[in-house]
Amino acid sequence: MNPSPATRLRLSDRARREWFITKVDFLAQDVPGGYRKGMRRELRSDLTAAAGDVGMARAVRDLGSAAALAQGLKLAEGRRLWHPWTGVITFTVVLYAWVGMLLATMNALIAAARQLGDGGTVTVHASWLGSTVTVTEGQLISGSVETSVLALAVMVIVPLIAARAWRYRPAWLQQRLAASRISRR
Repeated sequence: MNPSPATRLRLSDRARREWFITKVDFLAQDVPGGYRKGMRRELRSDLTAAAGDVGMARAVRDLGSAAALAQGLKLAEGRRLWHPWTGVITFTVVLYAWVGMLLATMNALIAAARQLGDGGTVTVHASWLGSTVTVTEGQLISGSVETSVLALAVMVIVPLIAARAWRYRPAWLQQRLAASRISRR
């Protein structure tokens, strides 16, 4: 009984293959997930078969760059698609920036309240991107954050623009649009 080529691959060859497939998959994020899943499966089997003949390093090298392969997959799709991971990454950056600025503002307000305190009760306010931070220093320190619609809008709209969400069309909508195009002809 001959073992399958996948079982004969060394750990370093499997890691090289999976890293290349992951790079292509990430760079081809525009392509719908179902197509990418098939592409990953086909690419994995092709690389494994080629590795049996020429070795994994050469098989990956012969395919060219992951960016060029991903670009070919996007062009083969034939339509402009959205970028979900770009939206997720943008949302994360915007969220961390917003939380970081609120924490920095609150830290500055606590320091200001302590300097102004002199044993009495002091309340200080600051606003950033429509979010108000209030710190009250007396016997206890208390703080509050009020978020505005502007801050929430920025945290939602900016990532949607980055993800090109207007290009998103679920499968059922694509089928309906294709059917309406055929009926018009």
